[in-house]
Amino acid sequence: MKKIFAIALSILTTSQVYSQNFDRSIRPKPGPATAINMADAQSFTLPNGLKVFVVENHKLPSVSFQIDIEVDPALQGNAVGYQDMIGELMSGGTKLKSKDEFNKQLDALGGSLNASSGGVYASCLTKRQNELMALLSEMILQPNFTQKELDKIKTQLLSNLSNTKDDPNAMSENLVKSLIYGKAHPYGEIVTEATVNKITLDMCKKYYNTYYKPNAAYMAVVGDITLEQAKALVTKYLGAWKKGVVPVAKYVAPKNLNGNRVTLVNKSGAVQSVVNVTYPINLKYGTPDVLKVKVANAVLGGGSNGRLFQNLRETHGWTYGSYSSVAADKYENAGTFSATADCQTESTDSSVGEILKEMVRMRNEAVETKLLEDIKTNMAGKFALSLEDPKTLARNAINIQKYKMPADYYKNYLKNLAAINAADVLEISKKYIKPDAAYITVAGDKNEVAAKLAKYAASGKVEYFNMYGQAEKEEAKVALPTNLKGIDVINNYIAAVGGLENWTNIKDITTKMDLSVSGQSLELVEIKKAPNKYFSELKGGGMVFQKKVFNGVKGKLGGMQGEKEMEAEDIAAMKEEANFLGEVAFLDPSYKVELKGTEKVEGKDAYVVKVTNAKGDFKLYYYDVASKLKVKSSETVEMGPGQKATVSSFFSNYQVAQGGMKLPYTIKQVAGPQVFDIKVKSFELNTGVDDKIFE
Repeated sequence: MKKIFAIALSILTTSQVYSQNFDRSIRPKPGPATAINMADAQSFTLPNGLKVFVVENHKLPSVSFQIDIEVDPALQGNAVGYQDMIGELMSGGTKLKSKDEFNKQLDALGGSLNASSGGVYASCLTKRQNELMALLSEMILQPNFTQKELDKIKTQLLSNLSNTKDDPNAMSENLVKSLIYGKAHPYGEIVTEATVNKITLDMCKKYYNTYYKPNAAYMAVVGDITLEQAKALVTKYLGAWKKGVVPVAKYVAPKNLNGNRVTLVNKSGAVQSVVNVTYPINLKYGTPDVLKVKVANAVLGGGSNGRLFQNLRETHGWTYGSYSSVAADKYENAGTFSATADCQTESTDSSVGEILKEMVRMRNEAVETKLLEDIKTNMAGKFALSLEDPKTLARNAINIQKYKMPADYYKNYLKNLAAINAADVLEISKKYIKPDAAYITVAGDKNEVAAKLAKYAASGKVEYFNMYGQAEKEEAKVALPTNLKGIDVINNYIAAVGGLENWTNIKDITTKMDLSVSGQSLELVEIKKAPNKYFSELKGGGMVFQKKVFNGVKGKLGGMQGEKEMEAEDIAAMKEEANFLGEVAFLDPSYKVELKGTEKVEGKDAYVVKVTNAKGDFKLYYYDVASKLKVKSSETVEMGPGQKATVSSFFSNYQVAQGGMKLPYTIKQVAGPQVFDIKVKSFELNTGVDDKIFE
C-alpha cells in the first residue's frame, strides 16, 4: 500500500511542477508526422500479362487476393445495366460446379470470394490458400453464364428500380449523372426498366470475353505469404488465363459551366427536398492536389465539424445533416464536387443560399487553426486505421501502378498531410470550389420550391427533369379544363368506380391481401363497418405482427409486443384510418378540396387534388385524366420525434368487384426506403360483419 501511495505522490508532484510551467492558453504545436512503416510491394508479371503485386504481412495467418480489371467502361446504349451483372453471373456457378456446390465448397474452407464487373476479391487462412485459389481460378476461367441466373438478376433489378421510383435520393442521383456526364459518357448512362428489359445473355458473355483479360488486370496478394510462394500460386492457378486485345475507348470530357443552372425533378407532396450543388472537376488520382482538396472538403462539409453541417443543421435546424464530397477520376474532367443537404421543403431555397455562401467563404476566408488541426488529426487517424485492412493495402499497391502514382505516395501520406496549412486550403479552394458555376439540383415538390429557386440560376429560370434525368418541358403539362374544380374530380372518380349510390349502399367491406416487404410474405385482413368501425390483422409464419381493433369510440393495439389500449392520439388517427366512405367523405363541407394542377404518374397525366381535413392535415390524391381512377396518394407522416417522411401509395389493376364496384387489386406503398407490395385477393361487401370483431 505504501508503495502505491508513493507512486501516486510522485505523479501528483510531477504534475504540479509541470502545470506551473505550462501555459494552457497556448495550443501545443503538433509534433512531427508519424512515419508509415509500410512494406514495399514486390512485383512480377506472368507471361499472359497479369501484373502481380505482393505485400508481405506475417502478423496473422491469412492472405487476400484482389484482381482489378483495368478497362475503359463501354457505353451500354439501350441496354444500360448489363455490365453490372457480370459479377453476379460469375458468382452463379461454373462449368464444373453448380452455384450451390461452389458456395458449399467455399463455405467449407472458411473463405470469402466476391466478383464484380471490375474484378474479384478473395481471402482465407494461409493454410487454405490453394483451395481458395482453385475456386478463384475456376470462377475466372470457367464461368457458366446461364439464362436462368440472368433472369433472376434482371427480376431483382427491376424490383429495385420499381421500389426507387418515388425515392428522391434516386431521382437526385440520376439527375446529377445526366447533367454532368450526359448519355455520350458511360458515367452518364442511367438504368431504367426499359434498358433492363433489353439486356441479353449474349451481351453479358461478350463483355466478359472482351474485357476479362489478364493483360488488362492488376492483382494484389497481401498477407502471410512470400514473393516466391505467391508467384508459384498465381502461376499455377492463373497462368492458363489467356490474354487478348482489349478495346481502348475515348470520351468527350464533361464541360464546365459558365453560370449556375437550377434543375428540378418533381416529387409532389414531399416534406423534404434533396439538394445537391455539383459540377465536374479535373482532379486526377495521385496528383499533389488530391490531399489538399480532401482537407478543404473536410473543412467545408466532411462531417459534423464541417461548415455546412454547423450552418444548416446546428445554426438553422433545416436538415439532419449537410455534407460535401470530392471524387478524383482517371478521365479528363470526370471527377466531381458535391455539396448536399436533405432539407425541409419550406427551407429549400434558404439551404441552397447557405450552401453557396459557405462555398464563397471557402474561397475568401482562411480556415481556423483549431478546425484545420482537428481535421488533419482525424484524417491521419482514419488513414492509419485503414492500413489494418488487407483490402486497403491491396488497393494501394494496385493504385500506385494503375494511376502512375509516386511509389512513396502512401508512405508519405501523413507527412504530406501534416504540411498542409491554411494558405494551402485557401489556394486549393479557389481552384476547385466554384459557387458560381454549378448545377443546383433539387428533388422536391416543385409547387412549393420552384419559384423561390429561380433566383439562383444564371438564366433566372428553373429547368425541369423526370426521375431518369430526362428534360421535361414545363409547358407540356395538360391544360386544366375551364371551371374544373377539385370536387369535380372527386365526383368523377366516384362515378368511375361504381357511383355514389353503390358507395352509400355498402355497410361493411372486408379486404384480404397478400403483402410482400423485404422479401417476406405476409397476410393482411382489413375490415371496415359503417359508420367508423375498424379491424386489421397482419400476420405471417403463424405469428401476428400487428393488430388494430376499433369500435368507433375506443380500441386496442396488439402484436408481438403485447396488447394495449388506444390512447387519445391513437384514437384520433384511427378515426381517419377507419374512414368507411373513401372519397365520398370528401363531399362533406368539413373537407377542403383543391385542384392543384396535373402531374405525371407512371408516365400518364393525372389531376392532383389536395384534401385538407378539419384539423388542417392534408393529403394529395392523383386521378388519371383519361380513366378518372385514383392512381396515387401521398401524405406526410411522423416517423419519430422531429422526423417526418412522405408515404406514397400507388393504385392499379382495377377490376369490377362485388356490387359492381371497380376497385384496385394491386397497391404499392413506399415509405422512405421501405416498399410494401400488396396484392388484393378479394373485396367482400355487405357480408353482415358481426360487431363483436371490433370489441
